[in-house]
Amino acid sequence: MSKNYLLAIATLMGTVIGVGLFALPFVINQAGIMPLFIYMIGLAIIQYFLHLLFAEAVLSTNDKHRLPGFVEKYINKRSKKFAFLVEVIGAYGSILAYLIVGGLFLHQLINPYLGGSIFLYSTILFAFVSLIAFFDIKMIAGVELILTAFLVVVIGLIAWRGFGHIQLANYHLVDWRSIFLPYGPIFFAVSGGAAIPEVCRLLSFEKDKIKSAIGWGTFLAAGLMLFFVLVVLGIVGAEISPDTLASLGLILNDGVITLALIFGLLAIITSYIVIAQATEEIFEWDFKLNNKLAWFLAGFVPYFLYLIGWTDLIRVISFSGAVAGGLSGLILIWLILKIKVKPEKVSVINNKLTKPLAYFLSLLFILGMIYEIWATIN
Repeated sequence: MSKNYLLAIATLMGTVIGVGLFALPFVINQAGIMPLFIYMIGLAIIQYFLHLLFAEAVLSTNDKHRLPGFVEKYINKRSKKFAFLVEVIGAYGSILAYLIVGGLFLHQLINPYLGGSIFLYSTILFAFVSLIAFFDIKMIAGVELILTAFLVVVIGLIAWRGFGHIQLANYHLVDWRSIFLPYGPIFFAVSGGAAIPEVCRLLSFEKDKIKSAIGWGTFLAAGLMLFFVLVVLGIVGAEISPDTLASLGLILNDGVITLALIFGLLAIITSYIVIAQATEEIFEWDFKLNNKLAWFLAGFVPYFLYLIGWTDLIRVISFSGAVAGGLSGLILIWLILKIKVKPEKVSVINNKLTKPLAYFLSLLFILGMIYEIWATIN
């Protein structure tokens, strides 16, 4: 097992495990643990397949592109504009979610000592990540590996410290009124497509291991999130809030929560950096904008949305997951069918994407989008 193989797995896991992790306990408390298992397993499988499809696009093409660039190359320029809109809405939604939760975590860590509002700490987080993106400091894969190991330790510590507080009464099987609620947040939480080009780069001399690395990176992350949600709900139960770690802190009032806040903040920062730089690459690689303008468009638009009050975390990740994520999946499915007809080079990953499977997944994504739009306007 090579070092780059482990780094590739950690890079994908680090991108997947972000802000979505901390919103899931609140959502699952409303829907029940049966939907948690169904959605987490089913959507992790679907996201794994989408990750493989994106890897096939990367490995079938000579030039560097993000999704809009692939669409222009293999479909047409008009479709590229739609793909761009979808990708940017999804990326802005992700960054907005990082600002909301990252500001909360910073506030909980530093406010007791220095004071200051949540808005101030969200702004500090925005400025910090924007500075990293401006100087094009890439997230080092080794950092993701360390943080992934840290994640396992922190979740283990929470489970150990909270074991005596776990009560079966805190779990309920299902609330049929909220049965579809977890779809968007979980689809958002298990998405790591932004990291796929980096996974392919890390394994450029071991291309036969890319599929395996994507599998481990996707399913290990999903498994850890599933375990985290079960532990947190068992400890906190109906008192859970959208700010998961604050709810835990009321029960486990010790250093474990401080450690968890530090981890949560680092996990958010690493994912934030990956998404911010991937968004910048859309403007640079696919639209040939200069890097300063690309940097500005990637970072400042979501911050403006935060300034005008788009701070409902559950609504942001639900919309980003179900609508932007669903549309992105739709585009990717039909893009790959085009790429298979005339790839620029032979890919080591050759997904078996049949027309019936493409129609089934498309229908699933469309139904998810319809539900989320209906839920948003009601």
